[in-house]
Amino acid sequence: MTDRIERFKARRQLQAQLREQPVLVALPNAGEALVLRQQPVDQHRIDSLFGSLSVDIDKMVCEADVDEALRVFSENFTQERFEQLLSDSRREVLQAVAVPFGLGRVLAVYDKVGGNVDTIHNARQEVYATDEARQEYAKKPKYNPDDYHGDKRYTDKNALDTKAQSEGRLEDAYTGEIFRHKNLDPRNLDHTIAAKEIDEDAGRVLAGLDGVDLANAPTNLNPTMERFNKSKGQRAAVDVVAQLQQESPKRRARIAELESKPELTKSERGELELNQQKQAIADNPERLLAKDKAAREEYEGKLRDAYYKGNKFRDDVIGTSLKEGGKMAFQQAFGLMLVEFFSATFDELKDFYRNGAIHDKLWPELRSRMERVASRVGKQWKSALAAGGAGFVAGVLSNLVTVFLNTLKTTGKRAIRMFREGFMSLLRAIKMLAFPPQGMTLREGAHEALKVVSAGAVVIGGVAFEEIIEKYILAIPGLGAIGSIVSAVIVGALTGLASTFVVYLIDRLDPLGVNRSRELASLHMHLDGELEDVRGRNDKWLIELEATFDF
Repeated sequence: MTDRIERFKARRQLQAQLREQPVLVALPNAGEALVLRQQPVDQHRIDSLFGSLSVDIDKMVCEADVDEALRVFSENFTQERFEQLLSDSRREVLQAVAVPFGLGRVLAVYDKVGGNVDTIHNARQEVYATDEARQEYAKKPKYNPDDYHGDKRYTDKNALDTKAQSEGRLEDAYTGEIFRHKNLDPRNLDHTIAAKEIDEDAGRVLAGLDGVDLANAPTNLNPTMERFNKSKGQRAAVDVVAQLQQESPKRRARIAELESKPELTKSERGELELNQQKQAIADNPERLLAKDKAAREEYEGKLRDAYYKGNKFRDDVIGTSLKEGGKMAFQQAFGLMLVEFFSATFDELKDFYRNGAIHDKLWPELRSRMERVASRVGKQWKSALAAGGAGFVAGVLSNLVTVFLNTLKTTGKRAIRMFREGFMSLLRAIKMLAFPPQGMTLREGAHEALKVVSAGAVVIGGVAFEEIIEKYILAIPGLGAIGSIVSAVIVGALTGLASTFVVYLIDRLDPLGVNRSRELASLHMHLDGELEDVRGRNDKWLIELEATFDF
């Protein structure tokens, strides 16, 4: 702003101050005023003073003009964001093809059904992570019932029950009835969890516990009628109860038939007593199921404590977590460099197409452009280290979750890839929320995190969808050898495009109002710029006006 404008403003300020003070004005007398009024106006002088001053101001602005200006600005703002999205879509497609469906697919060759750590649940499904555990079960000695029934704990308990029965105070563990004399009520000491089931339990072998010790635990030894024990056999209590209740109508009819006979043979009386006991359990299975539940809870607890709290399981979890972390770190770090390499190469090809060659010969041209590509890739080493660190954490977390889930349910190989990619997206979102870039508000960080999580969900869906596409491609004659590669490229490209569309959809829906705030901020900047232009024109007019007065 010039000194003249400053002087003009100072005079205006002084005039304002003088207006607030009393002023004495010497008025002309009536005669002098009359003479002045009778003088003609010197129009030539006025024109010469103000003729050079040009002030062109359009004061007519209607509401429709304002609405149209805002509409045009909003369309331009949206178009700029859409063009930026199209520019970013290339990198999204490269990222999807190269990382989760490129490197991720290559590294997934080492994934296993059921994860990398043996679990009790998986062992029972004949799914092993290590050959050592598989071979340990294969070389297990064959089941020998004498080892279980001849154990001192079993014989001592049986002797105590015999004494209690002879004294008339022994209760059937499954019905609650008191045993009569052993000649009238032949009795067995039942392994509620069958000894053979425990002996052949792969989870027990994996935990390294002795089957005889587990089978002859106090909670698993329960007295019951000999006939029922033999009919129960090696089955679990829940299966026995289900069958007893299913056969209940037929059994009731048979009981009624036998009870209606005036006399029963020894065989019929045995049959009646067995059916009555079975029906009592079918009508009230709570006692049998409670005994089975107590025995199994103690049994499973011993297995979990022995295996999951043991050194072998701990070492396996730590070792595989570090391995998975390393794989994911390599995938993310090398993937970022690979994507940057492809992006830089495409940019060089585009520049060559638009602007032509820099050198006359091919080799210098290729060398100079590849040097620029290498320089651009090399500048990404810090980002690659950061991506590798995040990948390591994601790999460790995905392995831990995989191990945990496999204690409950056997997971597939693709599920492991889905865990890895899911945790990678989750970590990026958390990083965006916890450490947003400089100048980004928490709400803007949440908006970007939502886009990261949504894009990650699309990648996870792509991994699941890949199996379906691969089956159809492999069914095409002649594509057997390259079917996996073709499916990875197709699904990766579709996933990248879908991720871009989802991100654009979130931007359009703007659930957190971030883009609306950005548009308003951009509008304010635009209006501020126009206001500065108006002030500049006003300053110019003031200078011209002052120059006129100084004349």
